[in-house]
Amino acid sequence: MSVLALGAAGAAGAPAAAQGWPQPAAGLSVTGDPEILFTFDDGPNPKTTPKVLDTLRQYGVQAVFFGVGRMVEHPGARAVIERIVAEGHIIANHTMRHGELCRLDEAEAEAEIDEGYRALHDAAAMPIPWFRTPYGARCARLDAQLAERKVTHFHWDIDPQEWRHGNAKRTIAYLTRVLGRAQGREVVLMHDTKQATVKALPEILQWIQEENQRREAEGRRQIRIVSASQYAQESLAPGVWKLLLDVAPSSRWGATLASVLP
Repeated sequence: MSVLALGAAGAAGAPAAAQGWPQPAAGLSVTGDPEILFTFDDGPNPKTTPKVLDTLRQYGVQAVFFGVGRMVEHPGARAVIERIVAEGHIIANHTMRHGELCRLDEAEAEAEIDEGYRALHDAAAMPIPWFRTPYGARCARLDAQLAERKVTHFHWDIDPQEWRHGNAKRTIAYLTRVLGRAQGREVVLMHDTKQATVKALPEILQWIQEENQRREAEGRRQIRIVSASQYAQESLAPGVWKLLLDVAPSSRWGATLASVLP
């Protein structure tokens, strides 16, 4: 995904409006099957993120975690970041304080981006290749700030809004319905800071397993879960991934991939 062309500057120094982020957020399906990539925002939270990680490990799923810099300051948060990296997930930037960037003044918005990057980079000891703006906000000024930093914005396609209603059953019902009719590649937005996510995620992943068994019996296309590393590989030049496999320990593949992403 590349940053789109910049819009016109707003009047009186205000950020100009811009169209929403491009979708599908992670491009088209590579296999032709429905493909799902899981992403988690707003952590790390030492109380809830480890439970999300336990579930992902149980089902063999690698995700992208869009961290908030100030969360790293909480006791135990750095250990959670270390586990995220060690288990092959990729850390990405979700700003320092979760500010709505297009409503802040220019200096404040820049600080949100830059301080968030530094906090996460320091905690993860890895490059931070992707960025996600809080609330999905977009404006021409933010486009320019990301382009200046050569930062790629990573949006989403499916938002169950468990962050808003906090209802795990509602989250499960929504996601199973939407994923059941998915045709291409879908990026799912969830929040590793929310109990609704902790409760819903195992049910969703179990449903995918069972749904795929039904589809296999019926000769239908199965739902493929795309790992963060698989998605990242698509951005690499031919041969680079094989080289990484030869030189990088498996526990650091996510971090190693992040170091070579364009």
